[in-house]
Amino acid sequence: MSWKDYFYFTKRERNGIVVLTLLILIIIILPFTYSHFVPVKTYDFSEFDMKVEKYYQMLEDYRLAKANIESANETEIRSSPKLSLNLSTFDPNLINREDFIEMGLPERIASNIVNYRNAGGSFRSREDLQRIYSIDDELYSQLENYIDLPTREELNKIRLEERNSEKISRDTIRRSPSRPAWTDVMLDINKADSLEWQHIRGIGEVFSRRIISYRDLLGGYFSPAQLMEVYGMDSSRYEQIKPHLFLSDTLELRKININTADFVTLIRHPYLERNHVNSIIRMRERHGPYTSTEDILRSELIDDSLYKRISPYLIVAD
Repeated sequence: MSWKDYFYFTKRERNGIVVLTLLILIIIILPFTYSHFVPVKTYDFSEFDMKVEKYYQMLEDYRLAKANIESANETEIRSSPKLSLNLSTFDPNLINREDFIEMGLPERIASNIVNYRNAGGSFRSREDLQRIYSIDDELYSQLENYIDLPTREELNKIRLEERNSEKISRDTIRRSPSRPAWTDVMLDINKADSLEWQHIRGIGEVFSRRIISYRDLLGGYFSPAQLMEVYGMDSSRYEQIKPHLFLSDTLELRKININTADFVTLIRHPYLERNHVNSIIRMRERHGPYTSTEDILRSELIDDSLYKRISPYLIVAD
């Protein structure tokens, strides 16, 4: 076979070579000519860049404003003259906002104290008053000797003495030969203390504390059957202690005025949930003061069963 035979192609093969060559040339040339025939789409990011720049500017403005406020507060605290107070002995758990202002406290501090109490806070020792924002060491030093509360150290001693006294009393009850027989015990469920509850068979130290804690949370019992709601109480235990219980009076129940009570006051009661409280407050805001406790039944969230349980703890007053 001659070498020329290797370069001999039929007409069909020559046509194929031509077509293939043209395709290769097109592929090579296309990237250089594509942009001339098809314009490249461009995107405008200027608006996005402006928003990003504005966002960072807002962050910077916020940082500067916060720094200025903090600086102003520090300057005010340093430069403010010592308050001229008209002090007398007071219990911060009891007096109202106006009383604090009459003592010479700024309105802001008086409001902070009352708001702290309304949110469920309380003052057990003198030092607890320092939890209030804006009461610095200098102001507290002016108030300290007029606060009708023990110091934290004195409070710890009192608590220790109470625990020791309760332990002694409990031991005395257990050992006393004159302890009343189980069958002779009768207790007023709204007045009996922890030790008295332990005279009943089936009620120990833990249960007596639970009964009293739940009584305080409710605002008093209006029926002995409410003891079934105490954590851990079952029907057999309740039937065992029921003959030893009585209820002398329900007039001393702690009442909630639904015309003035705020969210925090209402939500503390164990019978009311968040949706109930919101409904009571919304209806009062929309329709004005309640004329009767039964008015809360207009809420779809409060049924007869709930009303029967909660109504003894509600009142309507101006």
